Amino acid sequence: MRSLKFAVITAAIVSCGAAIAWAATPEEVVTQREDAMKTFGASAKTLTGFVRDNQGTIDDVKAATGKMAGVSANLLTLFPEGTAVGVGKSAAKPEIWTNWADFQAKVKGAQDAIAALDTAAQEGNAAKVKAAFPAVGQACGACHETYRVKKS
Repeated sequence: MRSLKFAVITAAIVSCGAAIAWAATPEEVVTQREDAMKTFGASAKTLTGFVRDNQGTIDDVKAATGKMAGVSANLLTLFPEGTAVGVGKSAAKPEIWTNWADFQAKVKGAQDAIAALDTAAQEGNAAKVKAAFPAVGQACGACHETYRVKKS
């Protein structure tokens, strides 16, 4: 029940963030997007430790996947036109907006993979978590490979 409350609260916060993103400057949206990606990164670190090295608990995993699910729900709202490379610290390639349908499909793939991972985590099923986690990395990587400027 506690995990469900956490997920609902996280989703509400992210939804508020999406509303703010709509009225924010392009630079502010880029900062919000970076914060969302940092949330994904921190969650992925927790999950990697659990999956590879049996570090942490299933409750840690539930919290991490709950955060990922909350952030992913409104991910597309963090990519309005005008927030490509050159705006703040954006690493978003302009191809996002010229290939919007493909970008949406890739984001949907990531959302679906994250939802499956979160379901496994909320069930407390470590084996399912370990089986579902690689799909999240693949889905996120597919988008980054195409639509994010490589870090130097």
